[in-house]
Amino acid sequence: MSDSSSSKCCGNCSYDFAHLLLRLWVGMRLFMAGLDKFRYGNGPTVTFGLDNYAKKTEPLAKLMSDNSFLPESACKGFAATIGYILIPVGIWVAIGIFTEFGLLAAGLVFLMLGFGLAALPDDTEVVTNIGLSVLIVAAALVTSKAKTFSIDGFLARKKAA
Repeated sequence: MSDSSSSKCCGNCSYDFAHLLLRLWVGMRLFMAGLDKFRYGNGPTVTFGLDNYAKKTEPLAKLMSDNSFLPESACKGFAATIGYILIPVGIWVAIGIFTEFGLLAAGLVFLMLGFGLAALPDDTEVVTNIGLSVLIVAAALVTSKAKTFSIDGFLARKKAA
């Protein structure tokens, strides 16, 4: 015999929980990728800072321009801004405010990353890493109506009360 109080409590929350997990994964992935752009060194010598950003992004821009059809100016512009895009978009998605637009922005960021990787001669990471990330964002968008555990959901409940 099933417990009817249990099904009333959480029986309809599966999409809410799925959306929460997907959104938190996407937000964490973007935030941590952005934070990594400001990290330099390993282990006990690791530091985080604005000065580290140039140490990591300048070689990245050179690698991209040397090994792809992309012009150096485009690669430098991309490398100079991507860390500053990843962090706020990650936070935006994780907290769930303007959820659909945040997830669209996340998907577009992953597509930008995928385009940069696809332009390189060895683009195996595009399908396995970026393609999977785009699929996860799409799943989060599909479940975005179930945003109980988000700022959007909180504001909607407060407005309805």
